[in-house]
Amino acid sequence: MASKAPKLALITSEVDPDLVEVKRFIKERIAEGAIAALVAAVIALLARMRDLNTELLKRIEASRRKRPPSETLHRLQMELPFWGRSPDNDVADDAAQGSETPKKERKKRGPKQKDLHGRPKLPAHLPRIPDKLFVPAKQRTCPGCNLEAEHIVFKPGAEKLELEPARFVVKQVMHEVVACQCCHEYIVSAPKPDEIVDRGILGNELVVQSTVDHYENAVPWERMERMARQQGVPLSANTLAATSGKMLDLFDPIVGHIFSKVVGAKYSALDATSMPVLDIDHPLGIRTSTLWLLQGERVYSYFMYAESGHAHHLDKKLKGYKLASVMCDGSATNNCVERAGGARGGCNAHARRKLVEAVRGGDHRALAGLELFAQLFHVDAEAKRAGDSVAQRYARRQRESGPLVAQLRKWVRDRRADVEPKSPLGKALGYIDKQWDRLTRFMYDPVMELTNNDLERGLRTWVLDRKTWMFCGHEQSARRAADALSIITTCKNLGIDPRCYMRDTLRRILDGEKNLDALLPENYRS
Repeated sequence: MASKAPKLALITSEVDPDLVEVKRFIKERIAEGAIAALVAAVIALLARMRDLNTELLKRIEASRRKRPPSETLHRLQMELPFWGRSPDNDVADDAAQGSETPKKERKKRGPKQKDLHGRPKLPAHLPRIPDKLFVPAKQRTCPGCNLEAEHIVFKPGAEKLELEPARFVVKQVMHEVVACQCCHEYIVSAPKPDEIVDRGILGNELVVQSTVDHYENAVPWERMERMARQQGVPLSANTLAATSGKMLDLFDPIVGHIFSKVVGAKYSALDATSMPVLDIDHPLGIRTSTLWLLQGERVYSYFMYAESGHAHHLDKKLKGYKLASVMCDGSATNNCVERAGGARGGCNAHARRKLVEAVRGGDHRALAGLELFAQLFHVDAEAKRAGDSVAQRYARRQRESGPLVAQLRKWVRDRRADVEPKSPLGKALGYIDKQWDRLTRFMYDPVMELTNNDLERGLRTWVLDRKTWMFCGHEQSARRAADALSIITTCKNLGIDPRCYMRDTLRRILDGEKNLDALLPENYRS
């Protein structure tokens, strides 16, 4: 009889339960004596509602978080309840002992530093265009003498930063035709230059500017089309995207050169992030692929598209190459670095972040470790501010970072003995202990960095693109996006304007330049 009774989950909603039906269900089960079934049904319903509530709270928290919270030590201390406040009995004991409270220093009046507001000085390299303001005709006559005042001089006034708006123009290609005036039989016209797309409608400058705007500034092709149509220009987003892709294909030898410089560098770093790509065969319609960033000598940045985040894609790309010093995080996917012969360093920012999670969970025991990490980061920051060379920074590390590393090692070992292994702090200590040799490689390798933060900042351009585009249209588009980011990021690291480089290099390629050295970004001179 109990098996024929309706289940509790079928007569009530998980979100808005019908209390009348729940009451009737409970009475029926009690009347039947099916207490065990009743208890199991109620527990199942409560567990399901708990899961729904947990998921709802996660979504609310994610929607409220506009940006990653600050991880500075001072901010973390402020998040701990009653951190830094002395108990009342301590204050009473100090008063009973007759200790005098130091007087509060009186603040001086006036600003603490010189006021930095006001009109900034405009860059000297910008062209100056005079904007002359003339005296009105009614005021040019002297009221006393009744004579017209003569021009003396233009008094200089304030400088204003102005912008000349871009405009679309139509370039009419005209081929010169020459003929022999003697025989009138020899006639020849100017040769047709190579084009990105044969008989294409878009000019080179338009394609270059749109490509950089799309991949560096995350401007979608559809938005460019909409902005053009507002000016009465029939620009197609599909035509613009296809022409840009054809242009990027011409830069393949340069992208290959960037990769060769990365794998041959004495110091390199790598990191990865997700790359959504449309795929009609995928159940969700969008496949989550991976975009790898490999950087060599802190300059050459090679972006690589992979169908997934599995290590075999990187293994295949690095096959036949021998790496030197490599910075990356502690993910098992990055074990391919060691298989390629690289000396792998660990990111101390990742190790510190795990201690931050423990502090955010209310465990103030992690603060001592965060203070040691702060002192380690301060040493490298001082070396950067002082402009130290690699040798000078290595000597500073041996002198100042060495004792801090020893203190951190002792703190980790002592804490592991009395901290719960499954707690956030216990997991953080376990990660640091397991990755210790990699995290401290900067003490033995002069070129090794302390963190992988520079590379993560290099991925920021793509992350902003991903938020704007939502996805890449297909695999070929994803690969071209990786090539464009490789060229743009490498140019920025070299201090070169990507627009100028792509404009001049595209012209040389179309003119038939065969010498690759003349096209490389490190040899570019504007």
